[in-house]
Amino acid sequence: MHAGVGARGETLGHSKRAGPSGLVTAKTLLHSFPEGTFIPSVFEKNSRIGGLWPTAIDHGAERRLNPWIRTNLSRFTVAFSDLAWESVIGEEELSMFPQARQVGQYLEKYANLYIPKGVLRLGKEVVRTVRETDGLRARWTVQWTSRSIDANGIECDGPEVESEEFDYLVVTSGYFAKAHFPDIPGLAGVADRVVHSSEVQTIDEVQRLLERTGSSGGKLVVIGGSMSGVEAASTVALHLSTMDYKPPVIQSGRDYEVHHISSRPFWTIPTHLPHDGFQDNTKTQNMQFLPLDLVFYDLARRPPGEVEYGLGPLSTDRIHKTNAYFRSLLGGEYAKIGSFGIPSSKSEDPQPSWIGIGDDYAEYVRSGFIKPTIGRVSNINSPSTLTITLPNGTQQTISDITAIITATGYTPFSSLSFLPSPVLSTLEYSTTDPFIPLILDGKGTSHAEIPDLGFVGFYRGPYWGAMEMQARSLANTWAKDLSFTGPYFTNEELTQKTHERDLLRTLRTTTLPRSQFPMGDYVGLMETLARELNIPRTPIPSTTSTSNHQTNFNHTHNDTIKHGPVLPSRYIPTPYLTPTPPTDRLSTLIARESTNTLKSLHRTITPSPTNYNLGMGMAIFRALHGQWTYTRTVTHILPSPSSLPTPTRSSQISHVTGTATFHPRRTSSIWYEKEYVYEEVLHHTNTNENDSNIEMMKKRYIYRLTEGTWSKKNGQILIWNVDVDPFHAGKFSHGVFVGLAERIVGSVDDDDDDDDDDDDDDDDDDDDDDDDDDGKGVEGSRYVVRAAAGARPMDREKERDPKYEYVFRMEGVSVVEWECVVRENVVGEGTNGGGVGVEGGGLVTRTVYRR
Repeated sequence: MHAGVGARGETLGHSKRAGPSGLVTAKTLLHSFPEGTFIPSVFEKNSRIGGLWPTAIDHGAERRLNPWIRTNLSRFTVAFSDLAWESVIGEEELSMFPQARQVGQYLEKYANLYIPKGVLRLGKEVVRTVRETDGLRARWTVQWTSRSIDANGIECDGPEVESEEFDYLVVTSGYFAKAHFPDIPGLAGVADRVVHSSEVQTIDEVQRLLERTGSSGGKLVVIGGSMSGVEAASTVALHLSTMDYKPPVIQSGRDYEVHHISSRPFWTIPTHLPHDGFQDNTKTQNMQFLPLDLVFYDLARRPPGEVEYGLGPLSTDRIHKTNAYFRSLLGGEYAKIGSFGIPSSKSEDPQPSWIGIGDDYAEYVRSGFIKPTIGRVSNINSPSTLTITLPNGTQQTISDITAIITATGYTPFSSLSFLPSPVLSTLEYSTTDPFIPLILDGKGTSHAEIPDLGFVGFYRGPYWGAMEMQARSLANTWAKDLSFTGPYFTNEELTQKTHERDLLRTLRTTTLPRSQFPMGDYVGLMETLARELNIPRTPIPSTTSTSNHQTNFNHTHNDTIKHGPVLPSRYIPTPYLTPTPPTDRLSTLIARESTNTLKSLHRTITPSPTNYNLGMGMAIFRALHGQWTYTRTVTHILPSPSSLPTPTRSSQISHVTGTATFHPRRTSSIWYEKEYVYEEVLHHTNTNENDSNIEMMKKRYIYRLTEGTWSKKNGQILIWNVDVDPFHAGKFSHGVFVGLAERIVGSVDDDDDDDDDDDDDDDDDDDDDDDDDDGKGVEGSRYVVRAAAGARPMDREKERDPKYEYVFRMEGVSVVEWECVVRENVVGEGTNGGGVGVEGGGLVTRTVYRR
């Protein structure tokens, strides 16, 4: 075996890919204890680190995530405590929701900072392990093959099996190992038109699917709820919309229909949600929209006292509380199109509501692009027909099927294939239960009967902060173990571990409702592990008025000061938090990175009326999707000579009505987040037909959403006139700078400050929070959002430029009404062009939009 000088223990962190869990485990073992305590080796079957996260646009033959897809949690949660995103991505590219390729770059930077190259054994695939016990200690023999790339770029295994011995084994091979296809009678018979959702991550892949089927229309059926079902259906809908509204238009997307079938009730959650603010737990008139994880994981939402980790089945009361919370947060208007199969009355016996994260799904449902059905596909009757069994037992048929997309997730079983059969038997391994395949203790990190085997991030829906905490907990246990002749657990610890395994057995076999994720209480998991490891929680920094204007950090274990989101950067082990500046380079690095992240967090969550809110712009743009009716009033104010003793003003007023539709399409450039073709159709007019200020034809504009430095300079929402081609952007019109939301005084929930909320959560997890919020309150607070607009900065002061003013009225996350006022000077300001002074001349156009 290999042993470094002074090494007291040696560990293997096995990973089918050196993804987040493998890297953070290696870093923790290397740097949390005296040098040489552990000598980790990470086995990675591919030639690059990152796991599923690509490190570049072109990731070769390796099947990874689409490099351009964005995370569904913010950069504050998709991160480790000791590396700030600002140290990885330049400010101009830094987004609140990083792209997959940027996550890969983050992991590369993390490995370069903290993990020596000799630790990472790339191109080595573990094929078998053997556990042998000699006296009180066990040893692990790990066997692997070397993988290489042949002349055709195809990976191939080397001929020899190599082996090495280790003291400990850590399984970090990832939970989502193999795409799962449901066992539906008749599905195998139509395999030529069936794909897994992992194969339609982009609209280019959707187009290839349509070309493969050779069809010119029909129904595209997505089977499966949760995250991947919402994402797959939205990706297909975006492609169909793009087919109609992006040149060249070869085939109409209207020839297809998207049907989404989910066996469970679910909510779709936008990426930005309203929040009152984190400062001193007080509600203010100014509101902001923040990333959903900063809202969901706010410690202030938990009941008083220590936050405890919750695990177990869900009660009916809790299910109702969760649904009430979402109705209150998202609003009644959004609930009509963003919730599916959710009971409206407590008298009903509900199923747990699952969640999917997506900005567009609900509006695609409103516009008819996606047709959701709650039920279970019972069989495929023919190549183009399937039958659905609905919750009430009746059946429904869908015919004229072009393709089927199975958004039914992944199974973890192949990630465990290298473990010995006796070990799997002790772990009560189930080959038929992807929900809880193993019975573990130690918050999912171990089993008391095999203390030299560990798991990090091996559960359905792991968060990066939870992985880091699990790695710390496991390493702490093993470091303590090295001081004794055998594993050391107190009787109290053994009792707790037995209780935790009993809870998992009950959860595995219960007929009671289960949550979407077995370890979904992210806040409770982080807080409980931090308390067990004696890691203090860092409060959110506040800017003080001291002369040096430094950000004030007060580290505390006082749980009475409990507010702000749970993030990895708020939990730094004590050695890095000493009052005196650390002299150790590593300690300095970790303290700096954590501080930088928390400063960035402070800037994000602190509302400022003088700063345009990026999250608010995202929320407004999302809510514009779809069709509106509008009323336009055009007031032509005629100029009056100022030389008259008493200048008179006269005006001509015109009214028109019509419909306006925001059609989503694929963005025209990587610099835009989202893009619409705005199309307006006039219904009728009661104005003078000779009024040249009323355009009597269809109008189109291009709306684009930006983020980052460019949006701060030009506005979050950019608007172009169309070119000769009706779908091609021409001359830039103006940018819209969206401000903070103002709570409407008199909104019903203004008087409900003592009412708590409840939570379900998101992304890879999160609907098992043990919050004590009761979900009472109205269905959505009401806000007003004002926005300023103008042409490009260098042109804004030109006197003939029109001036734009926007007002958006919101309920929850929905825009229910908005208006745009355009003010134009006809002849310039001050004179009529011939030297005659004018008073009040100009054109004012006010357009009000309603759903």
